[in-house]
Amino acid sequence: MIVTTQFLVLEKRPYRESALIIRGVSPDCGRASFVVHGAQKIGEKKTPVVDLYRELNLEYKDDAPGDLHNADRVELLNDFSSLADRQLNFKMAVKIGHFLLRNTPENVPQPYTYDAASSVYRHLAAPDGEEGRWSLVQCAVVLKCAYLYENGLLPEGGTQEQNDFLENLVASGIDGSPLPACRPEYWNSLNNWMNSLLEFHHLER
Repeated sequence: MIVTTQFLVLEKRPYRESALIIRGVSPDCGRASFVVHGAQKIGEKKTPVVDLYRELNLEYKDDAPGDLHNADRVELLNDFSSLADRQLNFKMAVKIGHFLLRNTPENVPQPYTYDAASSVYRHLAAPDGEEGRWSLVQCAVVLKCAYLYENGLLPEGGTQEQNDFLENLVASGIDGSPLPACRPEYWNSLNNWMNSLLEFHHLER
């Protein structure tokens, strides 16, 4: 069966002469790994499509055993690699990538987590001063909240107002809408709470 899916590249390594093995997340199959043949070749006036912190549309045959598939067709959708121009943003991107690769299950659809990751990387790559750009702590909170919510690990809030806030937070990650309003210092409290939930469920940060 031929499958087409989006894919966020979080790790890469050379394979044989000109191929790459890429690891990352997909909305349709969670954590996934692919071999992309010829991905290291660069011709005249051509830049590589496959690289870290890029969002791809790829096609593969889901009929081979194991969890490493050959990507037959690869198309670049979004390039978030400019986040590496700022050290703190790059460190956050690496940390988020490690979180996703360690905790996202294989062969389990993760559309909320994927959309939140895509939104977070887009904000990390946004130019300084762009209106509405999320802070580093906001990026961390959005990603963790979406992951916990999608995997049934986010408890309900103590009030309806808190529940609405959390649902709006997840929605912001999914569709890129503005974050729900709160006091600036509340984001650090939220991040600490999310971290305590991750520790309680024995997830790596």
